[in-house]
Formats: sequence, structure tokens, C-alpha cells
Amino acid sequence: MATFEERLTAIEREHVELKHDNAALKEKIELQTVAIGGLVNKALLERINEKNDKIFQTLIAHDEFTNRQLSELRERIEVKVEGKIAGIQTEMHQGFEGVNSHFEGVNSHFEGVNSRFEEMNSRFEALEQGMNSRFDEILFLLNTLTNKPDQGTSRQE
Repeated sequence: MATFEERLTAIEREHVELKHDNAALKEKIELQTVAIGGLVNKALLERINEKNDKIFQTLIAHDEFTNRQLSELRERIEVKVEGKIAGIQTEMHQGFEGVNSHFEGVNSHFEGVNSRFEEMNSRFEALEQGMNSRFDEILFLLNTLTNKPDQGTSRQE
């Protein structure tokens, strides 16, 4: 049998080995804890990234939907506005045509008045010529009655 000192030395060696093994075991446990923590964090990050991707895809789809609706609304408004503009232009053209026809009536009326004035002017000219010739005749008769020759007292035209 071994002596007490040999046994004590063996126990001390076992204790040192156990201490060493225990330290190595603690180190392994810490490394495994860090590795597990890293895996958990990686999985958590992947889930967060997946959620973020879903959120971004939803936002992109919402933007596309909103843009489509806005473009349809813009088209409807443009069509309505263009229709109203065309209607107003048509009404304005019709109004101008009405005004033009009214002015044509007024112009024809003034043309009638102008033709009457021309007719009256020609009548006045005929009357004036008739009166001038009668006046000349009267002057001639007066001159012949008074036995004076014509001394340029007749009216000249």
C-alpha cells in the first residue's frame, strides 16, 4: 500500500488535474455560452431582417398602389377639366356666332340706311340741279325783261 505521502501527492495531483479540467470545462462552457448566444443573436437578427423585409415589401406595395390611384385620379380630373374646357370653348364659339349674326343684321340695317341716304343725296342733287336751272331761267328772264344783257349774274355750278 501506498504511504500517506504518496496518497496525498496523488490526491493533490488529482486535485490539480481536476482544477485544470474544471478550468478547461469552465472555458468550454463559456465558449459554448458565447456560441449559443451568437446563434441566438444571429437567429434573432435574421428574424428581425425578415420582418423588416416584409415591412419594406408592404411599404413598396402600398406606394405602388397609392401611385396607381393617384394617376387614375389625375387622369379622371384631367378628362373632366378638358371636357369642361371644350364645353366652354364650344359655348364661346356659339356665343360669338350669335353675336356675329346679330352684327350682320345690324350691318345690313346700316347698309339699308346708307342706301337710303345715298338715294336722298341723289334726290337732293337732282333738286339742286333743278333749282339751279330754274334760278338760271329766272335770272335770264329778269335780264331780258330789263333789257340788260347777261353780265355773269347766273349761278355757276
